[in-house]
Amino acid sequence: MAWRFKASKYKNAAPIVPKPEACIRDICVGSYQTYGNNICASAAFMAFNWEHVGSSMAVLPLDDCGRKSKTMPLLHAHSDTITDMEFSPFHDGLLLTGSQDSLVKIWHIPPEGLKESLSTPECTLSQKQRRVENVGFHPVADGLIHVASGHELALWDLTKQKEAFVNRDHSEVIQSTSWKKDGKLLATSCKDKKVRIIDPRAATAVVDVANSHQNIKDSRIVWLGDQDRILTTGFDSARLRQIMIRDIRNLSQTQKTLELDCSTGILMPLFDPDTNMLFLAGKGDTTILYMELTDREPYLIEGLRHSGEQTKGACLVPKRALRVMEGEVNRVLQLCGSSVVPIMYQVPRKSYREYHADLYPDTSGSVTYLSAPMWLDNQDHPVPNISLHPDANNGTQIHRGNLEEVVKAILAMPAPKKSDGKKTTPVQPEEPKITTAVKPQAVEPKDEDRIDFVNVKDLIKGMERQKNNKVDYQKETNGFHKKITDNGHEKTDSEPEKNEPDVVPQKTVEKTAEKTEKTEKTIEKTDSTESTESSLSRSNSLINGVPVQVPKPMPRSSISEPGSMEEHSEVPKPKPRTTATPGSGYKPRLGPKPFSAATGNDEFSFDKVFSVPTVPGIPKSDSATSPVSGQAGTPVTSTPTAKDEEKDKSLSPTSDVEIAPNKEEYTNGKSDTSVEEEMNSSDSGYRPKTPSTAERRKMFENTDGGQSIADRRRAYESRSVSVAVESDTPPSPAPLRRRDSLKSRKSPDREDKRASVPNVTTKRTSTVFGKVSKFRHLKGTPGHKSTQVENIKNISRQISGECNGFYSNGFRCAVPLSGGGGRVGIVELPKGATSVSVAPHTHPASTRVAALLHPAPLQDWAWDPFRPERILVACDDGLVREWIIPEGGLQESTNEPLRTFSAHPDKIYLIRFHPTASDVLTTAAHDLSVKIWDLSPETPVAAITLTGHTDQIFAIDWSPCGEYLATVCKDGNIRVYKPRSSTEPIAQGPGPAGSRGARVVWALNGTHLVVTGFDKVSERQILLYKASELSAPLCSAGLDVSPAILQTHIDHDSGTLFLTGRGDSTIYCYEVTSEAPHLCPLSHHRAPTLHQGISFIHKNLVAVEKVEFARALRLTNGTIEPLSFTVPRIKSELFQDDLFPPTLVTWEPWLSGKDWLAGASVTPKIVSLQPPGMEPLSAHTAASPVSRAPAPQKPKPDLIKSHVPHDNKDKQDQIMKSMSAKMEVNMKLEQDSMEGVDETEWEQ
Repeated sequence: MAWRFKASKYKNAAPIVPKPEACIRDICVGSYQTYGNNICASAAFMAFNWEHVGSSMAVLPLDDCGRKSKTMPLLHAHSDTITDMEFSPFHDGLLLTGSQDSLVKIWHIPPEGLKESLSTPECTLSQKQRRVENVGFHPVADGLIHVASGHELALWDLTKQKEAFVNRDHSEVIQSTSWKKDGKLLATSCKDKKVRIIDPRAATAVVDVANSHQNIKDSRIVWLGDQDRILTTGFDSARLRQIMIRDIRNLSQTQKTLELDCSTGILMPLFDPDTNMLFLAGKGDTTILYMELTDREPYLIEGLRHSGEQTKGACLVPKRALRVMEGEVNRVLQLCGSSVVPIMYQVPRKSYREYHADLYPDTSGSVTYLSAPMWLDNQDHPVPNISLHPDANNGTQIHRGNLEEVVKAILAMPAPKKSDGKKTTPVQPEEPKITTAVKPQAVEPKDEDRIDFVNVKDLIKGMERQKNNKVDYQKETNGFHKKITDNGHEKTDSEPEKNEPDVVPQKTVEKTAEKTEKTEKTIEKTDSTESTESSLSRSNSLINGVPVQVPKPMPRSSISEPGSMEEHSEVPKPKPRTTATPGSGYKPRLGPKPFSAATGNDEFSFDKVFSVPTVPGIPKSDSATSPVSGQAGTPVTSTPTAKDEEKDKSLSPTSDVEIAPNKEEYTNGKSDTSVEEEMNSSDSGYRPKTPSTAERRKMFENTDGGQSIADRRRAYESRSVSVAVESDTPPSPAPLRRRDSLKSRKSPDREDKRASVPNVTTKRTSTVFGKVSKFRHLKGTPGHKSTQVENIKNISRQISGECNGFYSNGFRCAVPLSGGGGRVGIVELPKGATSVSVAPHTHPASTRVAALLHPAPLQDWAWDPFRPERILVACDDGLVREWIIPEGGLQESTNEPLRTFSAHPDKIYLIRFHPTASDVLTTAAHDLSVKIWDLSPETPVAAITLTGHTDQIFAIDWSPCGEYLATVCKDGNIRVYKPRSSTEPIAQGPGPAGSRGARVVWALNGTHLVVTGFDKVSERQILLYKASELSAPLCSAGLDVSPAILQTHIDHDSGTLFLTGRGDSTIYCYEVTSEAPHLCPLSHHRAPTLHQGISFIHKNLVAVEKVEFARALRLTNGTIEPLSFTVPRIKSELFQDDLFPPTLVTWEPWLSGKDWLAGASVTPKIVSLQPPGMEPLSAHTAASPVSRAPAPQKPKPDLIKSHVPHDNKDKQDQIMKSMSAKMEVNMKLEQDSMEGVDETEWEQ
């Protein structure tokens, strides 16, 4: 058959995405401007950037899933964004990170994962104040890493922690690097639009250079395994995304150039050299492409695409961690904005009961015989290949201790012989001589020697021998603390290297070789006792690092074939349909199972997503579904727990769901409502005491491993027979019971609770943030069309970044208009927009806006909070103009202000009124000064001038009490002043890193500051500071990358923070608290159109009777619309005093400006917002139990009658009667009230 007609085995590989509960959810991932993939994986863990800054990382078990807590342990790695990361190919817990802080760090992740946050690295390497772009381990030499920072490429020897090679031939920033599989050559792509082939050990490092993608945007490069070809992704001159394939023997010419689309996200190439499968995940894309690579035209054959969430990063999982018994040929971890999705690529097959060897060629192992010093000394030795066959036990996790132990093992590594370097695949080692005497064992008969009867006495002896013969694999081979297999041959601590057969082993290991038809390579048959205390799922992974034998499926037709996992058992045993490893927890399947997890408990595992019934009669390990729980009795495990505790809990250490064992499970302080939610939630770790189907089946099944298949079949067929089992648990599930009702019926705790506590369902008291916010479900509702002002023309967008661009006081609005000079349009609000607006609604066609005319461009303006008719405008010429709006509104444009005074010699940035004192104005200008003015004299006087700023002032804000003034400056500092005491700042600290603009607002009764700005990568961020400690923020949160400055408003009574930017359509809402996590996201309001500005009005103008706690006016492209923020409540007819505490008076002055400037202090004015005649909710709630006490007890409903269906006509009659009872019926006729006419008039 011609090659072009030959069908590929991987052509129909299909992406399979698990359900959301089988993914990692509720994580915090930002947008990072890096050349890395933002996520990496080993056979044990995954690591990815955390939060918007990306200086921390989350490290989770590879098969972890479920919701993650905001307070889970993190890897606090660097002080700036982590640009690249990679796990060692020879140590699943050794992590390498590089960052924008110019540092490279090595981290050791313990086998059990992160139990607490880690901030101390194994070692730190400095890159001389150059941002690190790429880091990675050498694919062959252990202890050798490469670092690309700026224009330099360096190799570091970890055994000496020194640079072993530096290349400075790149003229621009290195964007991507990739090693050839044999580790001899390195390829780089650079911002100078060139690709380079580098041999670090040659006299001239740069072997070849060629032009690449003709765009300076990001580009990526990957070496295509052991071939002499490389693949690059990038952009052409027209910004189209490109893929190029080159042969390094003719680097200047491309073998294939493929142009895709004009999307802006760089394509991250993920290549598997064993199967030639190429995955292309574009940053910001929702599609992941799959292509198969060939060595001739068409070179790239497209397969099935995956469409899902937006991609933030992606990586491939090592082949050792694949679920080979399910046809999984590759797994892509997709990092999204709030989740990590494991995408399994499965080759469709009729059955997955057998191992499909044609899908899994031998792959590079996790053992190398070459160290960094050897490689630098021009020695080469390939990494031996391993088989992925389950019997080879190569699906292991490799943990070799911390870096110091790894370095010792590397330095103790013997030099490989020269003959070995010529061989790509290691030769089968000779059988080691066994020196320890062992008891002879009867060889298990083959299929043709099948017997039909079993000697029970011999069977019992064989079972006793299994318990006594324990094999300890906690030895060291080349620094590895676990059993290592080399191409299917076992290597232990005492076993010789392949080139040193004269070394005598110290411990007996039983082996039996069987040859396959295709590979003719030896596959190891390990003793079944190796996994007697371990638990395993279908993924071939290790439990705490101990290898576990995966059962080999056997034919269905065999009834009494020899089915032991040992080849050297004393007597043949009757075997089930699949051979099960005793005690391993492996559950044989009755049919193909397309998707299952290697770890996770019953709630979180993939088995729940794609469940297939198990064969009855197989002993079920208590921790069978959670290999990462660390509860199996293996040598690496810490103190083993009791079996009943293993059954109760098997969750990831980083999961935010915890289940207390036994009695504490029902008394952990959670309310009944949260219990019901946990019971109904598919991702909850809660397990009711009601027996499941599998547990019921286990009640009547005999779990003896020696039971015959006929007995097991009879037990399976009789599974529907009711068996009386003595148990304290209820006989049937109760899906929506209270937690105490799920306890034992004989529990004394339940009896005490029944006697003392009334059966009242308590409210939910915990969320993901640790507390319930009353404003979590706030709702923003735009006003009716009749309350809006439409068709406002010529709205100006040429406003400075320091100005909010739109201000209102509840009576009228001030809008910037385009035209000569500076124009401020005064718009009277129609009736209904606020409680004090009185202007009639006008037709959109007749909307005409009168303006205040200024000779200089506008900078900022402000309404007097105590006089709604007064507005002051600051202009570019340094003058402040005061205007008085006549009663009834401004009828025509005017250019005659009430008065004008010169405030600063240059343009004024900001103008604000004092919040408590009348006639006090604050201005900030280009001369870097802040002045406080007394407006009461005829000519205003600058009473106080604040100094200390070194650059442009972005924002100022008075504290609610009017005592302190906070400023944020372009020099990156936040300053707090006490103007009446000192002109210098009393506190100062670093603010947002970006210099594009910022805002500041006081919060939590003047004890904290909320600052919004930009970070170094132009991402908008929110920072919360304690006013008394400005050295570092309490917390920070990132939003998105946008040029609009986030404008701030805070409702001091509720602590609700409103954020939005000019040109945005979303108003972000957060609750600010003094406790962690400090910034709690609420329901954001998303408007249908973009807005130019938003202005909130005083608290006394909100509609309290409608549970409205904030009201704003929103300026769009040509419309002013009111926006009401309410909280849904059931008893809205009552005054919600829990939402409306006594509020500060901001619409009346507390004292005059002269008194304030003289240093007078006054008690804060506080007023209640409770309308007259409206009963408060607290009084109604407190009185309700008393009022119900004397009420007679209601008769119990007739349960039988309540379930009898009613006649439709009866229902209609009942509805009509209830409606009639509520309606007021007036039987008086209209003519009864009319006056009659005189009788004489009728005669006429």
